Amino acid sequence: MENQENFFDSKMIANFLIAFALIFTAIYYFNYSDEIENEVNTVIVSSLKDVNNSLVEQETAHK
Repeated sequence: MENQENFFDSKMIANFLIAFALIFTAIYYFNYSDEIENEVNTVIVSSLKDVNNSLVEQETAHK
């Protein structure tokens, strides 16, 4: 009887929740991968432009 009582212990429930979260995240990513990729690219390009502008401002300030 103890095996049946301990079947759904807290570790197993936590593992099920983690597995469900990973599956949900994977499905979400596959459904919206193009939009996610575009957003990431936009953020990276924007950051690189900001860094480039900062370097240009520093260079002109030294002259």
